[in-house]
This record gives sequence, C-alpha cells and structure tokens, in this order.
Amino acid sequence: MKPLTIHQIRQAVAGRALGALPKDAPPVKSIFSDSKLVEPFSMFIAIKGARTDGHAYLPDAAARGAVAALIQDTPTREFPNLHLIAVEDTRRAMGKLATFVRQQMHATVIAVAGSNGKTSTKYLIDSLLSASLRGSISPKSFNNDIGVPLAIFPANPMDDYLVLEIGTNHHGEVKHLSEMSQPDIAVITNVGAEHLEGLTDLDGVRREEASIVTGLNPRGALIVNGDDEPLVSLVGGYRGQIIKFGLNAEGNDFFATDIACDERGTSFNLNGNPRRRLFIPMLGRHSACNALAAIAVARKMNLPEEQIIAALAEAHGPDMRLQLSKSNGVTVLNDAYNANPNSTRAAIETLVSLPNRGRRVAVIGDMLELGDHSDRYHEEIGALLAQAKLDLLVCVGKKAKRIASSAKSTGMEGPRIVLYDDAIAAARGIPRRVHAGDLILLKGSRSVGLEAVAKAISERQTKFARKAAS
Repeated sequence: MKPLTIHQIRQAVAGRALGALPKDAPPVKSIFSDSKLVEPFSMFIAIKGARTDGHAYLPDAAARGAVAALIQDTPTREFPNLHLIAVEDTRRAMGKLATFVRQQMHATVIAVAGSNGKTSTKYLIDSLLSASLRGSISPKSFNNDIGVPLAIFPANPMDDYLVLEIGTNHHGEVKHLSEMSQPDIAVITNVGAEHLEGLTDLDGVRREEASIVTGLNPRGALIVNGDDEPLVSLVGGYRGQIIKFGLNAEGNDFFATDIACDERGTSFNLNGNPRRRLFIPMLGRHSACNALAAIAVARKMNLPEEQIIAALAEAHGPDMRLQLSKSNGVTVLNDAYNANPNSTRAAIETLVSLPNRGRRVAVIGDMLELGDHSDRYHEEIGALLAQAKLDLLVCVGKKAKRIASSAKSTGMEGPRIVLYDDAIAAARGIPRRVHAGDLILLKGSRSVGLEAVAKAISERQTKFARKAAS
C-alpha cells in the first residue's frame, strides 16, 4: 500500500475527525482490523461483529503503535497518540478506503468469482503469472466485504498483478465487491447450487455472479464459463472483451479434451490438440476447467504459451481441496474445506476415477445453506453415491442422514452405510473401520469439520506403523 495521510483517509471515507488532525501527523503505512496484527504507523479499523466489538481493542491498537483508528462508537477514554476518525459504519467505510487504495495501484487487478473453484483458480492464476511477473493473491478465502479490503490494503501498488476472490451468500454482494475492487480482468468459474438461503435458486446465483461486470473495467476482459449458455447471455452486454472457456469445443475460446486423472494430477489436450498436452498437479476433471480459466488470464496478460504450460505443471493449490495424502497404506482424498452439490459431485467423480486396488470409501458431511432445496440436493447426492458402487459410505451430520436414506433406497446395501451425528463421533469411529489399501474421500461443508477425521485416520495409521516397526 502507498502510505496515506490521515487527511486522505478521512476524505476517502467521508469521516469526521475526533479532535484536531495535525498536518504533520505521521503517514499510515498499513491497515488492519485485527489488533494483534497492528504495527507502528498503521491504522486500526474497529469492526463490530456478532461475537466481538473491535472498539474494545482500541487500547491494544494504540499500545502496538497505531497512529489512527476508524471507529463508529466514541470511546470513553482518550488515546493521545491515536487519531480517531468517526464514521456511521466501519465496515462500509473500510470498503470505501479499499477502493481509494485500489485506485492508487499500477497493478492489474484480477477478480475471481463463481460457485466452485474460486480459491483453486486464484492459486492457479498466481502460479502462472508469478513465473515472470510480480504480484500477490488474497490469503485463504478472503472474499467478503472485510476479506477483500484486507487483501487490497497490503498489496504493493507497483506490482504487476493482484488476484482477488469474490464470494457471495446474498444478493448484491458480488456487485458491491466488484465496484469496490474495480477489477481489470474478471473470471466467473461456474454457476451451481450455493448459498440458496440467500440467493433463492440457480437463476438467482447466475444473476448474482454475472453482476461482477458492474465494477469491471469497460476496456478490460471478462473470462466466463462458456458451457453455461444462460450465464453467457446474462453477461453479453459487457462492453469489453469476453473470453469463454469450458469443456465443450463449440463456442469456447479455450477448451479441454481427452481429460485423464491419476494420483499425480490431471492431463488434457488444449483446444483438442494432442501436441498441446497439458498437465496440472491437481485432481479432478473440474481442475482442467479451472486451469483453462487461469490460462485465459495468463494469455490476456501476454505470457507466452510455452511458459504457461511449464508453470501449469508446477502449480499448487490450497489445502483441503482434493488433497491426496498417504499414511501407512491408506490414501485420503481431503476435500473437506467446503461443499455444495456441484463440488460434491466432482469429488465423488474423482474418487471413482482414481486408480485403486483397495476399497473406495466416501465420508460425506452436510451441505449447508441450500435453503428450501436442501432435502432435494442431499437426496440427489445419495442416489449418485449409490450408483458409484462404493465399498463404504459414511454420512456425517443431521442433513447427511437424508443422503444415507437416499443411497439405501436407490440400491446401496444397508451394511455399507454408516451414520455419525457429527465429526467428533466420526473421528472416533471411522479410523477403526479403515483397512490398508483404502481410498477415502472426505467431503462436507466447512462447519462440519471433517478435517478432524483426516487427523484421526493419520494418527491411527502412524501408531500402526510404529508398532510394526518396533
């Protein structure tokens, strides 16, 4: 971030100074909403959350060397070296300040939206661009009205690129974040059933994701999944360049054919050309689609194809997204970061397609925030799991019980179906059911906490290995 004066900050957020703001006040060099991260010459933003109120940490921020703070409640005590700027809502003001900081950037801002694959695609884009350019990406899944500003603030304004992730769970959020971040390039990975409690139905999701064009540079580029014709129609009015990608050859600028997946990763032919056989060290057919989006961004950034292909083969993805690990003869396919119907189908497809001599086991947790459609989608996943001919299905959570009943009614034998109320119970019970040679998928919404199962399996297998060695 380019250092800002306190006067610039006050004007950017349309705030009111509490007390005099001296002209010679030290510049603000960094911005935080977590008081534990505050450093000298920084500004602290006091956010009022559901569980904590950032105003309670103003003393900590002052003690750590903050020179300014953005507040909405007037504190009961004075902080002599902390200049206070008052606003009606610090979250909204944080977004205004992020836009001001973004406008000082030389970097090309790339925003990634979509129902599935946002974080993986963000990492892929960074892997391709960082081979010859300088830039950064938003940490983890910082993709809401707090996370996006926190990704913008620390970015070097003279970098070549900044990759942001744009998430949503209610109407209007993508539009707001797009207008805040003003991207030069935007990506819509796909549209699926996600956050239907706030977005109503698939058409509502499409409209929400398509609204990313509202803040997109009109002379920039929109990279969109061309396999979704209704989505393409919704963004058709964008005045800049539209680049389409997908698994269908017809109508897409970038497409993948002859997709193959093994334990190392995924291979495919780019635009049907066997001489352009690409490899990505990430699992699943959907990874090929994410790679196409990243390739489209890299080409838009004028990177040569040979460099893109080489960088793709060395790419890395985020944790707990179809992450393969082995422990004493047991292989775990950890995709427990989050879940919705489309990503769960992709995970099951990957489980079935991977070569394995032992049993195939699926540990499936609740898929949350599906609103009135929840039962139907859980039943559809249950039917899909029954058709997958798995050796064992483990369902974790209250909603996952509907997956189990659907799998049984669709033909899966009852003894091959196991139910647990929560991840704690599953972590106690599943390791005792594990056999050497098993390939085990873990898939569920983030709050289910299936990473506890992965840890329990690993610890049990490590114990077995130590016993065998002693």
